[in-house]
Amino acid sequence: MASAAPLLKNDTLPATTVAAGVGLELGVLHEGYAPDAKLASTGDQRVSLVPSVAEQLIKDGYGVTVERGAGIYSGFADSAYVEKGCRIASRAEVMQKCQVLFAIEPPVKDFAQLQGKTLISWVGRLQDKGKDIVAKANAAQIRLIDVTAVPRITIAQKLDVLSSQAKVAGHRAVVEATHAFGRFHSAEMTAAGKYPP
Repeated sequence: MASAAPLLKNDTLPATTVAAGVGLELGVLHEGYAPDAKLASTGDQRVSLVPSVAEQLIKDGYGVTVERGAGIYSGFADSAYVEKGCRIASRAEVMQKCQVLFAIEPPVKDFAQLQGKTLISWVGRLQDKGKDIVAKANAAQIRLIDVTAVPRITIAQKLDVLSSQAKVAGHRAVVEATHAFGRFHSAEMTAAGKYPP
């Protein structure tokens, strides 16, 4: 069961409060992707928590609330989350109700509404943009967990976002290079056999 104790020994922010008998409420935010580009930011098509992972967290005693439409551009309809036991709510409700929030890009414009909460996100705290995000989060009294800070060791491979996203980028680069090449490729020889072009 989730604890309301501080996440770190030197954490001076007040501990989040959870009603007796209720697990910690986790929130999944929409990344703001807009295919029609009417918004200032194009956002991200990915979602920070997929239904299968949400289901496991629910089994572990957590509650999961997902912002309406958060997974739609990643191929996960709201109904997929509901089937796994999640609740669907508006962005304002998710930010107000949940003690821990997941987002790929830190929602800096919403930091005022996240005071005293924990945000698990891709911060990149050692880069200039990340340092700015950390400063703004500190000013808004938000606990940040930077997923890029996970050590790149064998035991933490499931959590290694840098390697997984680099692999995705590599696959994308090959597809785009193939398209730009404009001709057939030569045959490929692998341990499994020869593949014609």
